[in-house]
Amino acid sequence: MNPRRVIVMSVGLMVAPVFAGTIHVPGDSPTIQSAIQDAGLFDTIIVAQGTYFESINFGGKTITVRSEDPMNPEVVSNTIIDAFFYQTVVSFTGGEDENTVLDGLTIQNGPQGVFGFGTQATIRHCIIRDNLEGGITQSNGLIEDTQILNNNVGLADCNGLIRRCIIRNNRFNGLEECNGSITDSRIEKNGQSGVYAGQLEIVRCLIASNTFEGVIGPARLIDQSFIVGNRLSGVISFAGQQDGGIVRNSVIAGNRGFGFDHANKHVVNCTVVSNGSPGFVYHVGTIDHCIIWNNQGGQFFNSTTPTNSGSANPYVIQPGYWDEANGEWLNWDYHLSVFSPYIEAGDPNYPTSPNAATGDIEGNPRVVGSRVDIGAYEFQAACEGDDFDGDGTPDVCDRDIDGDGIPNVADVCDDTPLGVSVDDEGRPRADLNHDCKVDLRDYAIMQRDFFGP
Repeated sequence: MNPRRVIVMSVGLMVAPVFAGTIHVPGDSPTIQSAIQDAGLFDTIIVAQGTYFESINFGGKTITVRSEDPMNPEVVSNTIIDAFFYQTVVSFTGGEDENTVLDGLTIQNGPQGVFGFGTQATIRHCIIRDNLEGGITQSNGLIEDTQILNNNVGLADCNGLIRRCIIRNNRFNGLEECNGSITDSRIEKNGQSGVYAGQLEIVRCLIASNTFEGVIGPARLIDQSFIVGNRLSGVISFAGQQDGGIVRNSVIAGNRGFGFDHANKHVVNCTVVSNGSPGFVYHVGTIDHCIIWNNQGGQFFNSTTPTNSGSANPYVIQPGYWDEANGEWLNWDYHLSVFSPYIEAGDPNYPTSPNAATGDIEGNPRVVGSRVDIGAYEFQAACEGDDFDGDGTPDVCDRDIDGDGIPNVADVCDDTPLGVSVDDEGRPRADLNHDCKVDLRDYAIMQRDFFGP
């Protein structure tokens, strides 16, 4: 009997390992595949640093294949399975459950990096790179803390949970036809779209600098995410499809095309700004509690009429901008400043509104004060100070600084001297940082805008 075999105890329907064996490669077995063939239930195969020119197949076994230290990026990058473009680097049969684990290896140079056949196996702490077709295909288990780089497609037909991953520089789409969920991840600089098709849920993700759209197709949910700096539009539906879905608590900014293009999304508490074409074009879904500002060519074209929204300057801390010299979008800071007209400007019945969320883009409480704010961020500053208009809210937070009972531009720049040239909103024209003063800080912003940072 192989001394590395697992001894199990069975109580009713519960089976638990008591002693799981360990096989070292190349110490106990010359190749990873030979170790898999020798492994028993719940065994762990530990692969020493080096490059292994082979392809492996888990064969439906409940085992772990890992590097010596999956939490050490240097160890992971130096523990390589290289198929030399001959076969898929890592294959599953599809029958594995979540207790089958691939952990902390670099998978490279295959037609496919990982092909799962619908497996529920867990993939974590890996680098999947430089594969001719998919990085990971048909894997329905947990994929976490993994980098998927420089493949033809990053992930395709993956229907499980993807979290804390980097999906970058793939030649076509970052994710394609995936129907699970992706959280806390970066999907950037892919050669076509960041997310293409699939009933995906996208939460707390950055989808940026992709050559085509940020998200195209019927994503079920986009929440607490940034879709910025993509070369075409931010969110787009396929032509003629009414795909539905919710987009909320998100920033859609700096995309070279439209913010939303031919989409049928319920867009709630989003900041849709500084896109290269109108913010919404041929949009037929609802738009509620959104900031829609500074989009080129207008804010809307043949689109739904927004409710509880606005197109005025939001006076955020620092809008993003294109660094043309380096060809990239700099996202900066879309928190509302104290001068924003969108603080406590939303529907007082917001908590009962359709698709309302209890948190903002950062997970902070969505309603602070008497009414919800408009846009992706809820203003969180403490409200302390004088209440000249007697409405129960300090004037610095209800923006009625002069106490006349009306929050307006006079409250923001109350001390602007007579004779100073002002814009249409009553602010000094050279007040580029919106602090009601014209000083060296404004000159620095002007220099940046003309000459770059």
